Amino acid sequence: MPGEEQGHSVLLVRSSLRLGGIERQLLDHAHRLQQLGWRPCLLCLYRGMGEHPLVESARSLGLAAHTIPDPRWWSWDALPIVREKVTNHRPNVIHSCDYRSDVLSYWSSRDTPKVAESHGHTGEGKGMSVWNRLDIWHLKRFAAVAAVSVAWETRLASQGVPASKLSTIGNSRAILPQSPIPEPATLHHSGPNLLFAGRLSHEKGLDVLLAAWPAILNVYPSAHLWVLHPEQRRSFYGTGLAEALDQQNVHQIGYRHDIRPWLSAADVTTIPSRQEAWGMTAFESLCLGTPVIATRVGGLAKICWNAPHAHLIPSENPSALTASLKTVLQPGYPRGSQVGEAYLARPQFDPAARSRQLTTLYQAVLSA
Repeated sequence: MPGEEQGHSVLLVRSSLRLGGIERQLLDHAHRLQQLGWRPCLLCLYRGMGEHPLVESARSLGLAAHTIPDPRWWSWDALPIVREKVTNHRPNVIHSCDYRSDVLSYWSSRDTPKVAESHGHTGEGKGMSVWNRLDIWHLKRFAAVAAVSVAWETRLASQGVPASKLSTIGNSRAILPQSPIPEPATLHHSGPNLLFAGRLSHEKGLDVLLAAWPAILNVYPSAHLWVLHPEQRRSFYGTGLAEALDQQNVHQIGYRHDIRPWLSAADVTTIPSRQEAWGMTAFESLCLGTPVIATRVGGLAKICWNAPHAHLIPSENPSALTASLKTVLQPGYPRGSQVGEAYLARPQFDPAARSRQLTTLYQAVLSA
């Protein structure tokens, strides 16, 4: 009931570079907590200059929020400031949202109960492998861990996080941009136009799609592949893709903060992942009504379950990817805004329900 948690405070800690999906969802949750009588406060670890955009958005809603400079991802310099904020705020619960906020939250206060919202790990580079192992060590010692999918919960359990501490709380539609959907990008080609949006990392499987590309062109000579990916440090995997990315009708677009214009313009969004904790690109595409071809790995199976415009294939199978296009590109295959709106309206993506799940988790931790 509203007000029954009056006086209880929760510190929400997030490390990020921008106001993205997880930040939007966290802001939505903090606002709902405030309306229920909790006292939420957001701490944003930031490698940029000035205030974190999440802090500015939170303050516009009357929420307490602070930016903590965190310029070096391997450094512990931010820990004393996090400790100071914890001491000043005196939270009943600390809620962290990523590997860095998990680690710094743990050492900021050993006595305060901690809840982690775990969205998966990236395998990029040896440095991240070290951070992933550190994160698991800390998650084992948290009061509760909310995994973003059943698949990721299973993965965390296999790495030693106690099953008694684990639960699954998926993402909601609050993760999507709130601004009006921009006009579709102009692709200047008849197509079919395929889209890949994600990091150039082994887990995302772009090499599988590129291996299938000659066969795809053989069937669809006018096909074009548009590759959106963030700027990142050079890696062995990314370097190895250079020749494959230079194939006919393959276009590297680089990073786009809002990928909706590209999702709307594409005929098919391809998700050839080897592992995927949830599947943000698939979710955004399905919400817009753009068909998705995705591998049956991690959280993608749940995201695509019973979606008429989603087609699941085995992982690491270029021939299956090529064959699936014949299904998805046929006339009459479900697509369009009405299909997307129906998918988006599913109860499983209700932000209020998600926030209630987290609040129930806080209550369980506090009563333990």
